[in-house]
Amino acid sequence: MATMIDARQVSFSYATEDDPHEVLCGVSLSVKEGSFTALLGHNGSGKSTMAKLFNALLLPSGGQVLVQGMDTAREENKYDVRRTVGMVLQNPDNQLVSTVVEEDVAFGPENLGVPPAEIRERVEAALRAVDMWEFREHAPHKLSGGQKQRVAIAGVLAMQPQCLVLDEPTAMLDPQGRREVMETVRRLNREQGMTVVLITHYMEEAAKADRVVVMDGGAIVMDGTPREVFREAERLRGFQLDVPQPTELCHVLRKAGVNLPPDVLTVDECVEALASMME
Repeated sequence: MATMIDARQVSFSYATEDDPHEVLCGVSLSVKEGSFTALLGHNGSGKSTMAKLFNALLLPSGGQVLVQGMDTAREENKYDVRRTVGMVLQNPDNQLVSTVVEEDVAFGPENLGVPPAEIRERVEAALRAVDMWEFREHAPHKLSGGQKQRVAIAGVLAMQPQCLVLDEPTAMLDPQGRREVMETVRRLNREQGMTVVLITHYMEEAAKADRVVVMDGGAIVMDGTPREVFREAERLRGFQLDVPQPTELCHVLRKAGVNLPPDVLTVDECVEALASMME
């Protein structure tokens, strides 16, 4: 697979009155086209800063971020970088700008100067992609949290990015809303080949990714498949992180002497492992 995002020895510091506060310390990370990467870390680990570097909302203090070979620090690349990498933020209310759903989704393409006929096509395709076409004439403020976030995702999709970076998109949602958003994100990745980078505090969401990257203290400390990362429950606790609940249950039972596999991720796998043990 070709490379979508390539961060090379990236550092970043926020300026303060006394000393600059270093958030990232020489981080290197490559994201392949069509992949689904979950980025984890406790508050202050640097993961949200990484997300903003991916679409040039922030520029590195040192090192280099390339998006499909384009250096994000070059002013002439900024427009193309932001068209390539779309950002979805935590609070959907902060991303909705219109009083009608379809007008909200059209806002981005209109700002890009897309012809009206093409805007209509993009709006329909984006709303259908997130299963919100039937709500196209509704008022966004009357939607549920999950529906609002799906409309926000549609607004980004209408600008036709090739990569979707989501910074804790389900943090303010109830369980049903989280399911709706994650099903949408997984479908976009699986069926449309959309490159996805998901920042989340929910380990069950991260378990659905192809790859899990763990950050701590502005550096990458773990990188592997969900099974490889989450089987190291004790190490993750050292970074103030949990593991998916089925993984935790099996971990506790193994410590009590029950013979269970170390890489269980889902409820179904947990049930199957327990059933096999009973047999």
